[in-house]
Amino acid sequence: MKRLIVLIAIVTLHIPMQSSARAETAAPGAERVVTIVALQAGRAHFQDGNPGPEANFAVFARLAREAASVRPDLIVFPEYALSGWPYPPEARIHALAETIPGEGPWYRGFVALAKETGVAILGNMIESDGGRLYNTAFLVAPDGHFIGKYRKVHANLGEQTWWGFAQGDSLAPIAYDGVRYGVSICSDMWFPETIRCASLLGADVILHQSIGDDMEHIVPTRAFDSAVPIVMAIFQGGCYAVDADGKRIEKADADSPAWKAFRLRPFEIRTHNRYGGRWIPKQGNLNLRNVNAYGILTNPATRVPWTRVFLDGEQRPQTRAQLLARFNGRYDANDPAPYHEPLVAFDAPWTSPHTIDPRRPFHLINRDGRHLFIVNKTAWAYFGCKDPAGFLDRARAQGINVIRVALEGRPYFKELNIELWPWGGTREKPDWSIFNDAYWEEVERRVRLAGEKGIGLDIVLNTELHPESRDIDAQRPYWEETLRRLGKYANVLTWEIANEYTANEAFQDAAGAFFKARDPYGRPVCTSDGTTDDAVWPDKPWIDLAINHTCTSSRHDLRDWYLALARNTRAHGKPAFCNESGREKRHGNDDGVHRRKQGWLWCAAGGFWTYHSWEGCEGIDDPDYRGPGQEFMKPLADFFQALPFWTLEPNYTSLRLEDPALISAALADAARSTVVAYVCAPRTGASVAGAAASLRLPEGRYRLAFLAPANLAAIETRELRSPGTHEALPAPLPEFTDDLVLRVERIP
Repeated sequence: MKRLIVLIAIVTLHIPMQSSARAETAAPGAERVVTIVALQAGRAHFQDGNPGPEANFAVFARLAREAASVRPDLIVFPEYALSGWPYPPEARIHALAETIPGEGPWYRGFVALAKETGVAILGNMIESDGGRLYNTAFLVAPDGHFIGKYRKVHANLGEQTWWGFAQGDSLAPIAYDGVRYGVSICSDMWFPETIRCASLLGADVILHQSIGDDMEHIVPTRAFDSAVPIVMAIFQGGCYAVDADGKRIEKADADSPAWKAFRLRPFEIRTHNRYGGRWIPKQGNLNLRNVNAYGILTNPATRVPWTRVFLDGEQRPQTRAQLLARFNGRYDANDPAPYHEPLVAFDAPWTSPHTIDPRRPFHLINRDGRHLFIVNKTAWAYFGCKDPAGFLDRARAQGINVIRVALEGRPYFKELNIELWPWGGTREKPDWSIFNDAYWEEVERRVRLAGEKGIGLDIVLNTELHPESRDIDAQRPYWEETLRRLGKYANVLTWEIANEYTANEAFQDAAGAFFKARDPYGRPVCTSDGTTDDAVWPDKPWIDLAINHTCTSSRHDLRDWYLALARNTRAHGKPAFCNESGREKRHGNDDGVHRRKQGWLWCAAGGFWTYHSWEGCEGIDDPDYRGPGQEFMKPLADFFQALPFWTLEPNYTSLRLEDPALISAALADAARSTVVAYVCAPRTGASVAGAAASLRLPEGRYRLAFLAPANLAAIETRELRSPGTHEALPAPLPEFTDDLVLRVERIP
């Protein structure tokens, strides 16, 4: 006969307010009690060996029926509830795999049990999806409908090498009946990121499924770190729970099949008396988290390949070929090793790939510590144009160091008749199972050619195709081939998932997460939308660049449109990149001087700019075409690349103009020892004379250089002394036409 032990996870203490000890405070819903039952098979169940999936499920079904008598909110099965312990042979493991949710017999068995007991069940099964196997927890409601699932993120090396399991890619909680349940499975608990991420994603309670109890020494710490209770369902026995302080709430005897109910108050707010009054430690710790220092945690390069994990009999690292032989043809599908080809590097700035600088998150940096100032140009058909070398030479002469190219597409097909097709078959009759090797080889040749000529690539994966979430498994080999083929080139700047398309958000989430996790060099990932007034999806965790498109005209307002968009885009704490601006004719961006002003304003606001023209579209093979304003790109590039631009931030008080019609943007370093200000008139051809202006600079002597943005010709140079930022220093502008740039440098 089984004993029921009902435990209260939180004890309310009445403590004088002057005490520094923990107290409880009332809040809406804080008194809600959630009862969770954990099931175990216990040692007696497998003392004569593994009795098989039918017997394993039968014992847990019996325990669930008994536990239903206390009307719990949830019943938690342990890990490998069907396959059991000791682990059966691989063939039996694989035979248990089903789709989740699905119509397989085992999944239907869990559904039937939930309906019978009238209690929600967190089951555990081996899931089959798209040719991959996962260790999966899933939640079924009392009426049998599917609530959600969690795939074990840290599938261990045994699961991967013995059975070919893949790792999950999300730690998002499963919401049910007003509670957000974070899920952890066995080796997930070895990694502090599991519970921390689930908690940051909103988990109120952590439900942990395990085959054995080999982590009791770390579970209290995990709970304490994130101030979240954890319930442990353990196949081999010894189920227990810990509260949000990491204190254990008793433990079941491991000898026999049993169930234990835990009553938790996950919404209770705990406070302390400190810092001159009451405070909430959990919220305080979240406030103290210095996320800017944690960039290394999500750098894919820190996940070592299997070739640095496994050794041969003489303690030498094994090759990928040796490991494939060792593990019956298996190699971790999530491991970055297949993409760790030797780096193909070029001269600066492409000596190594660029990543987001964790110290200066608006900028990109390579492993040599050099920052990249992006000057971009559209080149949709670069991988199929007739004269790629000629195009690159023309772009380089314009000051361009990045081109935006389509990996898949048929850009301006009527004019160019160029088909960019990475797969087998044709666009009309695709064969997704194979790749067009001749095309990929040409792509690689042109990537190398660009690197040799000092040009990087913004690679857009999808321009004509718009895959949906149902296509994720079919498209994953394309992502893998892209990384395998192109990931080794140092001049690949970023992976752009789609061009101006956001209706397939779930698909892009999967693709973006893939590239963010698998690129061994941690390149930035992005996507793009059509013309908007802000960045696309700036808060998504896989989006590294704040991308904006301004496919607009020379009639759009410089202050209220172009400058405003730049500032909007830079407001998200990421590099602000307009990687497609308006082009002539099609978008009406025909005034070259206006286009010059657009680019200077965007860059003076702290972003990166693109020159988009007919030459990069239909006219990619026309060597004689000159777009309006293209001659102004090189002076812009030369000016900003000569600055310590990565140290400069938008500054709104260092320069003040008296004339409200003039438009300006300024950058300065923290000490204002370098200030850059761009000033322009709204109308092309306008002459400006006698414009009053003032500067606010720290005390000291400064050199002022006024330059013409069209060609960087010097207009005037001055020296002055500032009494300090408390006083505006008169600095009248010299006479100019259209625009002016001012560089201020402190004189030592």
